[in-house]
Amino acid sequence: MTAAPQRRVLMVDREPQIHRLISLLLGEEYQVDGARDGGEALALIHETPYDAVLVDEDLPDMGGFELLRRIRRAAPDLSLILFAADARVEKAVEAMRSGAHDYLRKTVSAAELRGAVERAAERGNLAREVRRLRSEVERARGLGQLIGDSPPMKQLISLVERVASSDATVLIVGESGTGKELLSRTLHRLGSRADRPFVAFDCSALAPSLLEAELFGHEKGAFTGAVKARRGLFREAHGGTIFLDEIGDIAPAVQNKLLRVLQEREIKPVGGDQVVKVDVRVVAATNKDLKALVARGEFREDLYWRLAVVPIQVPPLRERREDIPLLAAYILARRAGAAKSSAGDDGARYPTRISPGAMARLCAYHWPGNIRELENVLSRAAILCDGETIRSEDLDLAGLSAGASPAAAAAGASAASPLPGGGGAGASVAPGRPLKQMVEEAVRAVERQAIVDALDRAGGSPTKAAALLGISRASIYNKLKEYEIH
Repeated sequence: MTAAPQRRVLMVDREPQIHRLISLLLGEEYQVDGARDGGEALALIHETPYDAVLVDEDLPDMGGFELLRRIRRAAPDLSLILFAADARVEKAVEAMRSGAHDYLRKTVSAAELRGAVERAAERGNLAREVRRLRSEVERARGLGQLIGDSPPMKQLISLVERVASSDATVLIVGESGTGKELLSRTLHRLGSRADRPFVAFDCSALAPSLLEAELFGHEKGAFTGAVKARRGLFREAHGGTIFLDEIGDIAPAVQNKLLRVLQEREIKPVGGDQVVKVDVRVVAATNKDLKALVARGEFREDLYWRLAVVPIQVPPLRERREDIPLLAAYILARRAGAAKSSAGDDGARYPTRISPGAMARLCAYHWPGNIRELENVLSRAAILCDGETIRSEDLDLAGLSAGASPAAAAAGASAASPLPGGGGAGASVAPGRPLKQMVEEAVRAVERQAIVDALDRAGGSPTKAAALLGISRASIYNKLKEYEIH
């Protein structure tokens, strides 16, 4: 039988004999380390995972209450106990306000001491477990909207998981509508700054003079209309993340200022003389080829390399058509939930199914507007369709008629705009994978799900499921075997 792990406790007191006394009182199941002052205690806490810390109120370099506050900031999950010479109520109150979980007199008995340390250790374990579970929930929630099981999306999600925990500057590159801001929010939510501000800004929205003031702030009277001082978005995002969308559109003058922020981590408000330090993670995005802009002298090369510490390429929807059924199901389910919450029972009639024919059209279309266009198409179809299932005729797809074949769709897809730096109008839509194959796989996925749903509604009876689907018994048994449905 494996022995329980030994608990580790830190006793902070100027007298070494107190360390030995506490060790004797707690017994062999506790390892007691000693620190003679606050500075030594903080160094040990940084290096060692303690179950509890006992702090004397009178230390040579700082007061016990001050040390409690510093430990609380450095290790919020660590349980703290203050030792005092007497048991005055005002001291106990001050100890709790400073972050202590318990308050003991120096004349404490061995039983009282062991009980207090045991409670402190359990409290610390619980706090760490809550933090771990909360982190897992946030992690799942953060990746929950990055929908896809295709190889490009698996690669993207893996990269996001690795990058999120760092503070590295990220440059997200992708076509309009691919979800670059969603990706930036996911990076923020999964990182260590998740509980701090996230500030998003479209750099193409303002003229250069106003853009500088918006980002870095300005003093009162710095320019016409500056009737009061403004902090600026970098200061608003202090401690958190700032997302700079359409970074390729900023003017050269602002590029210079942004480069200084990335190099020095400081800003100077417009019209001001003092620099202000900022602690911000920068995530930028663009749908332009920044390297081409650098080559033409329209974008600073040194700024490009500062931004692209970790470049992330978001694939367009036409290069991950396998994900369209998953995306469509997610979009309809989300909108159905929103409709139900805002309209009561009426929301339950919001369509959540897509017919195989409609899904084939969705998978064949070239999606120049990417996920944003898919959302718009499905929203419109959901409003226009009569039942719970969106049919092919409910879809309004620009450039693809209701009767278009996969071959015609492929022709339209190959004419779609390529990735930045791609090969022009003749660029391949999905390198190495014929469009017909992708459409067939998507239709098979929809058909399999329809059979599974019918079996569920029929209580597992293939005969009843066949009747619900309008196919013969022989057909459904063939399909059950083909799709390995048991």
